[in-house]
Amino acid sequence: MQTRAATALYDYWARQRGERAVPLRSAIEPADIAAILPDVFILEYGRLRAPRFRLAGTRLCAQFARELKGSDFDALFAPDQRGRVARIAENVMTQAAPAIMHVQLVDGTLETTEAEIALLPLATRGRTADRIIGTFAPLPGQRPPLSAFRYATLGALSVVDPERRSDPAANRPSIPMPTSIMAMRPAGLGETVSRVMHLRIFEGGRKAGEPQER
Repeated sequence: MQTRAATALYDYWARQRGERAVPLRSAIEPADIAAILPDVFILEYGRLRAPRFRLAGTRLCAQFARELKGSDFDALFAPDQRGRVARIAENVMTQAAPAIMHVQLVDGTLETTEAEIALLPLATRGRTADRIIGTFAPLPGQRPPLSAFRYATLGALSVVDPERRSDPAANRPSIPMPTSIMAMRPAGLGETVSRVMHLRIFEGGRKAGEPQER
């Protein structure tokens, strides 16, 4: 985990979990994680069991320039990766296994920002995980985006074993994800877009066959 938000939430999640496989939602007190609350979100099962946002922190919503509550989690990602992202989130719940996603975010000028998403299972009752608490935060040292994020692409995935996290030899290596087609763009395209986005383009002009003015 490379971000303060992910590390702080995981440590809190582990303390609240105790001897349980996953902590109860009722054990999570927002006041205990007030410092990272703007980066925190909660997911629940949505359409066709695809996880959706039940709650989303103010900073996360601001970075995408929209209210995320009620929207699908996988809708933040490039279309060709949404099915994979939905399955990852569902597996976090069904397997009660925390996961860390390394993502690349594309803003309105097509510039990119590297970020980390932590997904930690929660249970509303019993011992079955049916929700996720997570964090979303850019990696340290990133330049602030020039505009709101348009979509994310998934670069790598790590699964955390809560029983062995303190043992470095037990850490599972990150799994590279297939590159999204949305991440393949010519070098310098972002700079070109940022130079022309303020211009207005009007349709019209000389019709075919009309002589040019001299």
